[in-house]
Amino acid sequence: MTAEHRNKFLLIDDAFLLEVHDLERKVNPAIKHPEPVFRLDAPWDRGDDCLDLFSVIYDEKEKVFRMWYGVVSISDDLFFWHGPRTIAYATSTDGIHWEKPELGLCAYRGSTRNNYVTPQMGSILGTVIRDPSDPPSRRYKMVFTIGSDWARGGETEWAGFHVPLCIAHSADGLRWQVPTHVNPVMRGLSDAGFTFYYDEDRRKYIVLGRRVPNLPRDLSQYESFDLVNWEDRGRVLVPGDRLDAPEMYNFQNMAPFRYEDFILGMLNTQYSHEVSEAYELRHPRPEAFPGNRFGQVDIQLAYTRDGFTWERPDDRTSVVPNGPDGAPDGGHLFPGFCPLVIDGETYIFYLALTDRHNHGDELRRALRETGDIRQRSCYMLARMPEDHWVSIDAGEKEGWLLTKPYGPPSRLLVNADAQGGRIEAEICTPYNHVVPGFSRADCSGIEANGKDQEIRWRCERDPRQLLETYRGGLCLRIYLRNAKLYSYSLMEPDPDGAIRRYWEDSRWNETILHRSGNWDGDTNAPAGGVPQPPGTQFVSGTRFGPNPRAKAKWLPG
Repeated sequence: MTAEHRNKFLLIDDAFLLEVHDLERKVNPAIKHPEPVFRLDAPWDRGDDCLDLFSVIYDEKEKVFRMWYGVVSISDDLFFWHGPRTIAYATSTDGIHWEKPELGLCAYRGSTRNNYVTPQMGSILGTVIRDPSDPPSRRYKMVFTIGSDWARGGETEWAGFHVPLCIAHSADGLRWQVPTHVNPVMRGLSDAGFTFYYDEDRRKYIVLGRRVPNLPRDLSQYESFDLVNWEDRGRVLVPGDRLDAPEMYNFQNMAPFRYEDFILGMLNTQYSHEVSEAYELRHPRPEAFPGNRFGQVDIQLAYTRDGFTWERPDDRTSVVPNGPDGAPDGGHLFPGFCPLVIDGETYIFYLALTDRHNHGDELRRALRETGDIRQRSCYMLARMPEDHWVSIDAGEKEGWLLTKPYGPPSRLLVNADAQGGRIEAEICTPYNHVVPGFSRADCSGIEANGKDQEIRWRCERDPRQLLETYRGGLCLRIYLRNAKLYSYSLMEPDPDGAIRRYWEDSRWNETILHRSGNWDGDTNAPAGGVPQPPGTQFVSGTRFGPNPRAKAKWLPG
């Protein structure tokens, strides 16, 4: 078969939609693995140890998962969560069964028989990435925060440091080097997790975290070309809009990753007392008081196309929901950094805590009574099938959507669940004239569940033959009944890869146009005066066309 180029269109936003009738946009939850995939069960783990935030990468060449995970020793005092910490290392071939090798690198509790890559410190949190853009000696990068013993008034606590951000690098991810006379590279992050990733399109390192002051919790973005000089881009996600529940006004963190045209974010949403989180932390909720989610933290969806303008779907369904009370994931959920896309499927590893954010007394009591709290934390795994993040859904009543014009493909493929329903399509002009031979009546339709289902027309003509007659692009009108549409793909013959290269160059052009940040001249900045319509400032007229971020018309009937 001749090689093809795939132009895939997700339905997370309205970028390629003109009209939507009698359909709903739905966020879909990932599929949870039924049991925890990782616990503290090595011979050197102790009963007062608890799992902390972590990073996972997948080595495509070696076909292995590599994890750097935090271990915190819980103490029975006011600052129980701020005990000594270290960072450890583990590997897996399937993401479910993990090995904790004895590395012999760090003396800890009188022995080097452990898998730790940092010594025990008063407080350390780190995020690790693999950076193929740098020489092998700096292939792995870590940004981390560090401090002396928080609970007992160590040096950094006495000096009033507020989580300075530092950097380290490594050739193998195990033996870490800290650049001399550079750290800290940033000050003013909050006292909790943060995200570190490399935006390959913009050639920038990105940190997402909570700024000071810490409450209520929201997310800010910091960017750097060299890991040393950072630009504060300000707040990019603030909770508590009209679509959020009244008790959801805190974002703990977010784990971003590249997915097709988007950077998606696994967003930590925390539920607290509407009036006083501080009171809720210290006093149990009376049974008669409304609201049963206080103290829970789940994982929702956020997204951006340009790497900076973050948005959230109107449907606030959890991508990874909490389990029932008492379950391993009944309390806190924190995504690992960052989700991994492997053969189309996304692996979402996450830290799961049985206890809620306001259950500190229960954790202390368990430590006092049993001396072992390791079963109260674990890492779990949820998988998102290819493109299932967001769907356009129809019930018994039929609905339809109209796409923006595009060059007709040789084949139309859909990723959809039409089992028990039906999906049909027709090709029409921007003037709403149906192209003869490609009407809905001519369409064979689909009634199955799966990806790469081809929609055909009985005329058996190649739609690309329409190019000469209908230059300028044609629209698709897709009809759904009792069906979910996750994505559609326009396939084009590409025997020598020329189309693929064209779109790769176009994507790069979209990214750098007027936004490189490296030029001092005015010609590289957007023009002043009357602004362009929203969404057209950075458009090259290729992949996205005019006004790619405009809202489609969502209409009944």
